[in-house]
Amino acid sequence: MLALGRTVAVGAFSTPVLSIRLATSTKTKTKTNVHKQAQTDVRLLLRNLGKLAQNSTTLGGRTAPAAVGRATREVTDQQQTTRRFHNSAAGNSRYSASTIMTSYHKELLLKDYDIVGFDLDGTLLRYNLHEMSALIYHVLKQFLVEQKGYDSDLLSQPLNLDFLQKGLFLDGPRGNVLKLSSEAQILRATHGTRLLSDTEVLAIYGRDRRWEITTAFYRDPLSTWNGAASTQMRSLLDYFDMPSALVFAQAVDQVDRKKKPSAGEEYQVWQDVQAGLMNIYSREHFPNDKSLYFKSMRAEPERFVLRTDPSVMNWLGELRKSGKKLFLLTGSNVDFANLTATQALGKDWRKHFDFVVTYAKKPGFFTMQRPFMQVDVGKLAELPQEIKDIKAGEVYSQGNWHQLHAAMAGLLQKEPSEAKALYFGDNIIQDVYTPVKHRDFDAVAIAEELLIEDGKYPYAAELDSQLWGPYFALDSTPTLWSSFISSYAQLCVPSVEEVAQTAPDKRIVCHNPYGFSPRLPKELETVQLKSCWRG
Repeated sequence: MLALGRTVAVGAFSTPVLSIRLATSTKTKTKTNVHKQAQTDVRLLLRNLGKLAQNSTTLGGRTAPAAVGRATREVTDQQQTTRRFHNSAAGNSRYSASTIMTSYHKELLLKDYDIVGFDLDGTLLRYNLHEMSALIYHVLKQFLVEQKGYDSDLLSQPLNLDFLQKGLFLDGPRGNVLKLSSEAQILRATHGTRLLSDTEVLAIYGRDRRWEITTAFYRDPLSTWNGAASTQMRSLLDYFDMPSALVFAQAVDQVDRKKKPSAGEEYQVWQDVQAGLMNIYSREHFPNDKSLYFKSMRAEPERFVLRTDPSVMNWLGELRKSGKKLFLLTGSNVDFANLTATQALGKDWRKHFDFVVTYAKKPGFFTMQRPFMQVDVGKLAELPQEIKDIKAGEVYSQGNWHQLHAAMAGLLQKEPSEAKALYFGDNIIQDVYTPVKHRDFDAVAIAEELLIEDGKYPYAAELDSQLWGPYFALDSTPTLWSSFISSYAQLCVPSVEEVAQTAPDKRIVCHNPYGFSPRLPKELETVQLKSCWRG
């Protein structure tokens, strides 16, 4: 998650190896036929779940590995022909046997990984989204009024929770908010807070319902992270971003009431909101109370940060006892990370990890070669001292995956190419897409939206929007995020706590080909996701 006390990812890079087999039939098929099999309608696939369930284990279950292996062998024996992605002829796939995708399910075997890493915010710890959303919303509005000259009536605008949803896009120049399909078509849009009709969407974005900047994001998210695109478009990737959509929309409404920009003129609201995000989330403002957000968090961390279930900490201990090396990788600065981790995991939170890396500046951590910086743990501050050789048991700042991977492989007495890594995170681009697409990671996506259906989730008002529709699909069309999840995540689960029910030597079986666990979201049951495992 894009947490606080860090460089905000506003237009800048914030600023193991698994084999997948797609079962087809007993006869050799062409590449085209295999591709068609990958696109099999979910409804057809679900008809076979009853048979599969007899020999499979799910999250929370601990069926003997032999039974699970038997189920996998039965499916594989019946469906001999397999397709391997990435250099299949050479047997050099980037996927190992730890995840096998058949026509029915994905599987994840934790024991196949040597290294397991975790994001902090939204992953190992969760937030009270009711309190968090309200705080960010009010603080951001106050910044616009006090620092950017917006009329004070902005402060009296109501917090309309139904306008909130993770994963929306801001079209800054036009003052619009967008929801995208799995192929970057605009499914729904507002101008300010006003819902646009289909006729208006077509008039603005054309018959294809596309904006070239969000299309570029769809093709390569990192291509829009820097440069001109980042000054025009913002993807709201996590719960820290989510309230800014409503602040942006209400500020656009205010501009329209005063003097709507004429043809050819662009709204400047996004640039003002961007400045507000940088102000309230800048790590320099954590100790000096210049950020009202940090001031509130420091005063009452228990109001905003939920305590992590003890089963998660016990599971982390089991992972380490099984010989795995664990690391915590967070974009939060060390002082903010210590505040939230202490509240959620306890004062001795560092003991669960071999390495702790703060202010990691994801996604650049995975793609660049920034040096590691020394951290004064006593003062909770980054020191202006580069570290060439990082050591287990220490806390570092910034850095890069290449060096961290090599250090942990050394502890395992393995070459980095032999040390397989898995990462858990909630930010689909920073924590899932980037490490999987651009490095040798595998990833598990965390999405609390999976909890909405059980009827007991306390933050349904913040996440279950009637205006935008379900997070994973809208009117039988999958969203961009369900596509990214199915294409790049090993699994998508509602929380780490769900996975912590499974012992390190047990297999996690997902009863659908897209990786959603413990069940496929209802809105995806009648949806056909065209791509699985882009690689």
